[in-house]
Amino acid sequence: MEQIRKWIQENDWKSMGIVAYYGYFTINVLVKAFGYDSSDQIYKFFMLSGILLLGIKLITTKYTLREVVIIALLLGAGMFIWVMTKKATLLFLFLTIIGMKDVRFRKLIGMSVWIRLFVAVVMVVGSVYGVYDIGYKTTPNAQYVEVPVYSFGFSEPNTAYLTIFLLLILLIYYYYEKLNVWWFLGTCATAFIFYETTFCRTGILVFLFAWVLIIYEKMVKNERAKFIFVLSVPVGAVFSFATMVLFNSGNSLMKIIDRYVSGRVHIMGEYYQDQGLALLPRNQEYFYASYHGLIDNAYMHILLYCGWIFALVFFAVLCLMLVRLYQAGCYKELVMLSVFALYAIMEQFVLNGFMNPFILLIGILVYPNLLRQFKEEKDEDNHGKIPYSSNS
Repeated sequence: MEQIRKWIQENDWKSMGIVAYYGYFTINVLVKAFGYDSSDQIYKFFMLSGILLLGIKLITTKYTLREVVIIALLLGAGMFIWVMTKKATLLFLFLTIIGMKDVRFRKLIGMSVWIRLFVAVVMVVGSVYGVYDIGYKTTPNAQYVEVPVYSFGFSEPNTAYLTIFLLLILLIYYYYEKLNVWWFLGTCATAFIFYETTFCRTGILVFLFAWVLIIYEKMVKNERAKFIFVLSVPVGAVFSFATMVLFNSGNSLMKIIDRYVSGRVHIMGEYYQDQGLALLPRNQEYFYASYHGLIDNAYMHILLYCGWIFALVFFAVLCLMLVRLYQAGCYKELVMLSVFALYAIMEQFVLNGFMNPFILLIGILVYPNLLRQFKEEKDEDNHGKIPYSSNS
């Protein structure tokens, strides 16, 4: 018994827990990068392994009373939504955020970059050389002319482009301070090459929008002018709600908006008219009674499935996170969150912390030390720059 007690005291459980969390994150990013989901057996196997690693992190971490209360609220909300909707996305988001204590966010991004780079190379090169099905088919362009597209081993061409999009965005964030015209040309060239082979209009438009925001952030020195990034989520949510509620297939403006988002407004409008809104979460089978298609809008996905109460609280938390980042001068993080806030109008994946790691920044509200990491990194960058002097 004494030997066991001595072994426990001598081992650095905190470090072991942090390593376990990195393992949990790595496993989940890897399976998502390869395009697996809950319908695949391999996904379930790796998910179970990841949960075990996350469990190690949770039981080897010391929490304050304030943190315990917040964790209990997150777990309660996540479990309730999972039971009611039969969807575990938000539960895993909350679990991943809970496990972030003492973890370095930049290391998570670095791991994501290298994992996604590895997967992209394997899938693209493998499909070109016949290891995977290149997924050739045709799709109509804006002029209704059939053009060839490829999925490069993934289920759909859009999934292939999303893989490249996420890789490029993560690279841009990771090397944000080094961005220059060559980065712009190189990433845009890569984005356009894969646009030509996948014809993913949403992805290329959001990617170009990302560079517009980056250029704006780097050129504008007035900090107040950068408050516009804080408005990204509320504007996206209000726009999504307004188009859903006001949708009218006979309105020419609504038709134009709906066409640019590939029919997503029409789908949301149909669900709203058929099912309305609720205060509390609803089972997804409730929507199958009058199925109109996937709700590919993260904002309205939360509102329709999770209800008014949770949706308003969740959006308020996101806005508070944006304000805290703005107050701390974390502008590159705000740029990335603004990019995904736009993508959220057209996709659900932004709610997945392994595909959109920036949503994990909600963790700064649970663990303030995470926010101090960004301040320390900024100080290191500033002190690391040696100003030019004619006397040197």
